[in-house]
Amino acid sequence: MGKLLTQEEIDALLNQDKNTDPTNIFIEKEKEARPYDFRHPDRVSKEQLKILRNIHDNFARIISTYLSNQLRTMIDVKAPTIEQVTYFEFTLSAASFTYMYVFNIENLDGSAILETDPKLTFFIIDRLFGGTGTTINKVESAPTIIERSVMNNIAEGILERLKEAWSNFEPLDPTIVNFETNPQLVTVAPASETMIVLNFPVTARNFEFSIVLCFPYFMLEPVLKKMNSQDYMTLMRKLPSDEDTQSLYRTIVQTDVILSVELGRINIDVDDFLDLQQNEMLILDSKITNPLIARIQRHKKFFVSPGKKGKKRVVRIDNIIDEEGDII
Repeated sequence: MGKLLTQEEIDALLNQDKNTDPTNIFIEKEKEARPYDFRHPDRVSKEQLKILRNIHDNFARIISTYLSNQLRTMIDVKAPTIEQVTYFEFTLSAASFTYMYVFNIENLDGSAILETDPKLTFFIIDRLFGGTGTTINKVESAPTIIERSVMNNIAEGILERLKEAWSNFEPLDPTIVNFETNPQLVTVAPASETMIVLNFPVTARNFEFSIVLCFPYFMLEPVLKKMNSQDYMTLMRKLPSDEDTQSLYRTIVQTDVILSVELGRINIDVDDFLDLQQNEMLILDSKITNPLIARIQRHKKFFVSPGKKGKKRVVRIDNIIDEEGDII
């Protein structure tokens, strides 16, 4: 015996347009089709991408501190964008003149690339040689022996921080094996091979640069297969080891801060300032009996008293203060 229609089904049939096939009301709505490019398959799953992003977010913070310490200025390295492109597309998108370091990773097949923006390279070299970092429009030419030696040390330092960022998940030991300024001379994978490209935006002194990491998929495939969100979160919740503590301690003790002591203030016209002569005196707004304010990186931190130790001028910390000037 056929299935009896319910009242709702009868009402639905009566409400259909006359030209509509009533049998279609029982057919499930087709799922929306999504385009898929077989030439550019996404071989890294969303879960794996999420873990990769977490690892390299940490890497961005680590190299931001490392570069700031090395260059004695604030360097901001932002979280990366991650793309999956063919090696042919990667080489086409690279600048005709760039700084590419090819490196191997122990126990993994193949080679990967660390690329630094040439302008970032000139900024780093200028800062390390005592400049202000404003000379970034240098003529594109092969680096000198000294410049290459300096940048090799920086590149090795960046890869050492990459090892540190991965340490909680997988021990990686990267080693630089080659250097090139022409991307067309670098071949680490077949043209059609999928590459995992991480682009880190870098900001320094109002300049914008970039650092790029490029891994062939087949190189990271053994590691990617191990990636599981629960395992990764378990690793991240582990208590820091003695090695982690020592690493953090080394980072802190190598960080330079500026300590300045404010003797007082005075408002003076530009004309009077230009007319100042030797041995003229300026009267400040504070008394000699008042405590002085010591600042760390321009932030008020201490009340101090001036004095001498041998031939050196010193200050004695009397009180610790908060940013509002109140004694803690």
